[in-house]
Amino acid sequence: MNFKQTVKLSHFEGGLYALMVASTESFLFYYAVKQNVTSFELAILASLPLALGALSQMFIPKLIKDYHLGSSVVWAMLVQILGVLGILYTVAVNYTYDKLLFFTCIHFIGGLTSSPLWIDWASKIIPKRNFRKYMASRSSYTWYLILVFYLGLALLSQFTSWFKLVYIFLIGATARILSCALQYYIIRGTFSVELKTIQSRKINEFPQVMSSEIVKIIWLFIICTSLFRFAIYISSPFFTPYMMNDLKLSMFQFVLLSSIPYFGRALFFNYWGKVGKGFGAFFGIGLTGLYISIIPIIWVISRNYNFLIFSEILAGIAWGGFELNQVLMIQNFMHQSMKVGSRVLLGIHMALANICGVLGAIVGSLLMDAHLSFYQIFLCSSILRFLAILILIKLAFFNKNKQLGLKQIQSYLKNLLPL
Repeated sequence: MNFKQTVKLSHFEGGLYALMVASTESFLFYYAVKQNVTSFELAILASLPLALGALSQMFIPKLIKDYHLGSSVVWAMLVQILGVLGILYTVAVNYTYDKLLFFTCIHFIGGLTSSPLWIDWASKIIPKRNFRKYMASRSSYTWYLILVFYLGLALLSQFTSWFKLVYIFLIGATARILSCALQYYIIRGTFSVELKTIQSRKINEFPQVMSSEIVKIIWLFIICTSLFRFAIYISSPFFTPYMMNDLKLSMFQFVLLSSIPYFGRALFFNYWGKVGKGFGAFFGIGLTGLYISIIPIIWVISRNYNFLIFSEILAGIAWGGFELNQVLMIQNFMHQSMKVGSRVLLGIHMALANICGVLGAIVGSLLMDAHLSFYQIFLCSSILRFLAILILIKLAFFNKNKQLGLKQIQSYLKNLLPL
């Protein structure tokens, strides 16, 4: 198996992953709301599994040697398979909220742990000069497939009598088992084995040294975006019950509105990657963070379905840029020290952000139990989002880094949106 075959198989594995996301993950909260979970239970289900996964992501990857990356990805995927099968069992045989929460936690622990390990493994397969382009194209391709699979499954479920909701979770479990088997086949291939041998002989990697000014900005970014996540999760878990119970959307309408952001992500992702070098990632975070802060207000001012579809395409564009630039903000300055630097800092950032997400979701559930309306909770979340992102922008510019200025912002926007 040569380089091209390895890349092709990796793309096919990404397609199977997309099918798992479009089924198990995408329908999980729809199923939970159908089971009449409380607002607190929904908040915990939406946030706790991500927080536990982020903690695992922070500690486990830094214990893995580079030449064990391929096998560690497979082991993490096996943990996720256990969670997916548990969710399937809960839906098909014996539903309780505790079981659903437990297996969802296992699912996200395995999934989030495998993510940085897979990125590290892929960086050994793909030459550095092509890595940004490879990640952008693979991500766009994956998001398009998630959109197609998600809509297809919703159509089957709504317009046929035989296709039950449980079949969707069965498809998700099957897809993840196949993707894990394919990943195992890839790492056992000749090309991957040769790279593993080379990695095992490497010694004395010299990490890149960052200036204290950049370190300050990165820690400001970690703290402020974690507070931003707190503000997001005050409202985030409650968009699903709002769509299902207040807007009275059918399954297909709900799925279309929930999935259309994937189209926005895929549509614009290459542009974010192109301009995300160096401090361009900071400008991307600021720009997308400001728009993400507006999203709950849009849901407050309009119940028009077509308008919400359009706004969610823009939301997908913003979320894609925000998520990519979060990674690039650290990795741009730490790429020569994956083991000591970016892998650790990305883990810390994900853990802190998701713990703040749990706290935000709990606050949101308390506001819901205090009989605040969806609109009031959305507005509260929006105001706090603006505060967090404006604090980040102000404090970063206060550091007076010469690469953070109006001229650089103009250059960034010109490259992002060619005039």
